Amino acid sequence: MDVTGEQLFHFLIKTDIFEGFTKEDVDALIPFFKMMKVESNHTIFEEGAIGDALYVVLSGEVAVTKSMPNGPPHVLAHMEEGDCFGEMALLDGAPRMASLYAVRDTSLARLDRSVFMQMLRDKSMPAIKLLWAMSSLLCVRQRDLTHVLADLVEVPMQQKDPEYIALNELLRTHVTWN
Repeated sequence: MDVTGEQLFHFLIKTDIFEGFTKEDVDALIPFFKMMKVESNHTIFEEGAIGDALYVVLSGEVAVTKSMPNGPPHVLAHMEEGDCFGEMALLDGAPRMASLYAVRDTSLARLDRSVFMQMLRDKSMPAIKLLWAMSSLLCVRQRDLTHVLADLVEVPMQQKDPEYIALNELLRTHVTWN
């Protein structure tokens, strides 16, 4: 895929994760992004695969799906131009929590974890800023999830079936409520 550094700069600077970055910060990161094209209905990665990169959607649409124990996969979200995914992979390299596939032809910018980790070891300020931005994004998502989970826990007991009671106990013992 042919995208110039200048085109990628103008795109990235408008995304939420790069908000507040200077031109110099983004320019320092651009050489480390790899451009890729994913055709409609093709998988970007599978749930359980080792997390090895951050992606930014340049164009197209991506669906996030989660395998369900009793039925077909559930679509959790759709990502479009300007959205990013895989930031947790840059931080911990743990297995992917969901599968992602292209809903329509999609162009992505990919930053490999190994490259990002080397940049952090080299004390690259743009990489440190990206780490900070991803951490902030994860905090927002954690707070949103906490509100959803709090609502689940607070359903009156007479309305709960055994699955709700089990979920309630699990949430009360295994979730950090920040």
